[in-house]
Amino acid sequence: MDSGNYRYQFVAGNLALDFVNTVAFRADPGKKKDHLQCAEDVHRWASQAQLPDRAAISSGPLETAALRRIRAVREQLFAVFHAIAIDDPIPADTLARVGDALHDCCARRCLSIEGAEVRWTWRSGARRTDYLLYPVLTAANDLLTSVSRGLVRQCEDAGCGWLFLDRSNARTRRWCSMADCGNRHKARKYYRREAG
Repeated sequence: MDSGNYRYQFVAGNLALDFVNTVAFRADPGKKKDHLQCAEDVHRWASQAQLPDRAAISSGPLETAALRRIRAVREQLFAVFHAIAIDDPIPADTLARVGDALHDCCARRCLSIEGAEVRWTWRSGARRTDYLLYPVLTAANDLLTSVSRGLVRQCEDAGCGWLFLDRSNARTRRWCSMADCGNRHKARKYYRREAG
């Protein structure tokens, strides 16, 4: 698939988890595909996620170091939330790096007055990676420090690896998306039954 036509999916129920899910088939090395390979991918994700500062994020090319930082934070978030999903201890060093990344973004924000309105704005020197990572890391922080943290699940499709919040009434959601992994599972089950 041409990466320029890729439509990101927002099925996780939390922006940070949707950001982590920009890697398709994360659990299948043969199919694994990173959908944040270049500046255009980052711009498109920010636009489709409707991030508040998406225009600033898309205002020009991203340096290789910036793209590397974005992907590094994504992988740190995956490590933290994957541990939660499979009921493993959260890796403390990785959690600390996530906290440091949020602190770094917050340090570039300030309160300002525009007319009679007080609002959060960005200090001069804020980087485009801050505009992207701040809402993602804020969503991660909100989830990590809430009771909803216990709702983080990993898709049961063997190769998928996507994470989501299980807000179903009975807490029995199994798939990142019924239209995708759920239907694939049903099709495999049907073919096995027909072949047997």
